[in-house]
Amino acid sequence: MSYCELCGKHAAEKKMVVVDGTVFKVCMSCSKHGKPYTPSQVPTAAKKKKAAPAPTQRQAKIGMADDLVLDPEFPRLIREARMKKGVTHEQLGMQMNEKANLLRRFETGSLKPDELFAKKLERHLGIKLYVSASAAAEKEEK
Repeated sequence: MSYCELCGKHAAEKKMVVVDGTVFKVCMSCSKHGKPYTPSQVPTAAKKKKAAPAPTQRQAKIGMADDLVLDPEFPRLIREARMKKGVTHEQLGMQMNEKANLLRRFETGSLKPDELFAKKLERHLGIKLYVSASAAAEKEEK
């Protein structure tokens, strides 16, 4: 017997879907919660020729994919920019089409904005919340 990996029901027919970056075998009703998964096809010629790197070649160092990080002082930056603009949480929330309570939580630092929300805040408040990783490290050391 096979079961859906999301809801646990018995599933005669299952689909493979990606949910939050993880591949699941799910029933047809749960398949709407993810995107269809198609395994990457490796050409057969590439399968036969697995060339190991020559010992004299230097392997490239793995670097950070993103050199921009959320400024550690984002609550203060958001609060100062909102106050400088002279708007309340409710007014800013209406301008941004977001909840005022969410803005309060960002200002207190109890919640960190995701990248999309941070970009929205930057646009509406005219501030920069993302800084280079090295600059953020220096601020945290102080």
